[in-house]
Amino acid sequence: MDSSSRQLLKVENLTKRYLIKNTFFKKDYFTALSNVSFTVDKGSIVGLVGESGSGKSTIGKIILNLIKPDEGKVYLLDKDITNGLSKEDRKKLSIIFQDPRTSLNPRYKIKDILQEPLTVHGYPKSEREAIVKKVIKDVGLEETFLDRYPHELSGGQRQRVAIARAIVLNPMLIVADEPTSALDVSLQLQIVNLIKSLRDEKGISFIFISHDLNVVGYLSDYIIVLYKGKVMEKGKKEDIVKNPIHPYTKLLLQSIPPDHPKHRKTFIPIKESINNPEGCEFMDRCPMATQQCKQKPTYKVLDGREVYCHFV
Repeated sequence: MDSSSRQLLKVENLTKRYLIKNTFFKKDYFTALSNVSFTVDKGSIVGLVGESGSGKSTIGKIILNLIKPDEGKVYLLDKDITNGLSKEDRKKLSIIFQDPRTSLNPRYKIKDILQEPLTVHGYPKSEREAIVKKVIKDVGLEETFLDRYPHELSGGQRQRVAIARAIVLNPMLIVADEPTSALDVSLQLQIVNLIKSLRDEKGISFIFISHDLNVVGYLSDYIIVLYKGKVMEKGKKEDIVKNPIHPYTKLLLQSIPPDHPKHRKTFIPIKESINNPEGCEFMDRCPMATQQCKQKPTYKVLDGREVYCHFV
């Protein structure tokens, strides 16, 4: 099988800016994304990791056509979907939101929440009921949950319902936007394992968005590290986690708590970020920064990995 037949989604040079100041003399923009490119293969999990404000959720919204990019293209199975999704294409894409307390309608029973996408896409009532009964079991809940309301469920159970809603149309790709951040640690592992099992059993691809490199490293096949809307480093999970190259990736890995106090590390102090319109986006916080960093780096390829740094 060649690479083109494996490829499900292609993101090409995405750039997104937001107008933050508009006066007669000047317009100021905030750049949420800058020339971001990557691909997602069929049946793979791609992790987007970075701090808040790094552009992770913006990428997800552009892919789902919730917002439009200023530049760049998004291709689904080689079809340009940047400026609109057909109803059939819409079925191929889905999303899991961060907080199920706000994403699930409190006035609907769980069966109504799960049937709604099927109703919108014209499924007969008899089929809807059978699909909903199956999908609630696929996420590890009993049929009795279908007659409950969201407020009657725990946080982990609500997130399982949110995942059931995401898979009810049997999509090809799901954008999971921080799906574990509102949960306890023990529940996080359950949800992560559920996502992995759905990939293995149903062949669904995922874009998993998180600020936690530990979770992304456990779940993903491919990792993209973002900072201020720019890709700092991207490559296979094994390469990124075991041998990070970019200073920002190293700092993210260093911030993961150790499994035992005796393994505690000496942390490199992370500076506060300042506005840096020129040069490397990470220059003001980088412990390796030199005068050379006042100029934009270029991407360098090392063993199939791309790194945005002068010192590779």
